[in-house]
Amino acid sequence: MQAQDQLSDKELKRQRIQRRLTAMQIDPVKSLPMTLFMLWMVGNDISLFSIMFVGMAVTNPITTFLGTPKMFEQFDESVREDPSLRSSVFTAKLIYAASCVVALIVGLVKISWMGLLPVSVSDWMDHRPPTITEFSQGSSF
Repeated sequence: MQAQDQLSDKELKRQRIQRRLTAMQIDPVKSLPMTLFMLWMVGNDISLFSIMFVGMAVTNPITTFLGTPKMFEQFDESVREDPSLRSSVFTAKLIYAASCVVALIVGLVKISWMGLLPVSVSDWMDHRPPTITEFSQGSSF
């Protein structure tokens, strides 16, 4: 009877951890609708406020992405106790990182729509050597 209780306690703990992992892995995407709304509200004009909002939309996912190991270190002890959770934690980390990348892409697309992302050849004209074309034309009389 006691072995069954231990097994069920272990299973309950595993299920609780799975639920926490599921909730944590989509945290970066939860703020995405509000970010999209704010980016839509600032428009594509370049002004102080639009630069601040777009900067926030780019820097927040980067800092969140860099904080991924710290975010999931609370599960290290649980993984040591129950190695079967290792793949679940790893999968949650990957989904969390992918969510951060999606949020970063939204910010980069907005920067591109504002015309601040150098994507065309004309954006790099200062760094290209001038093309010298010479025409020689002879004439005979």
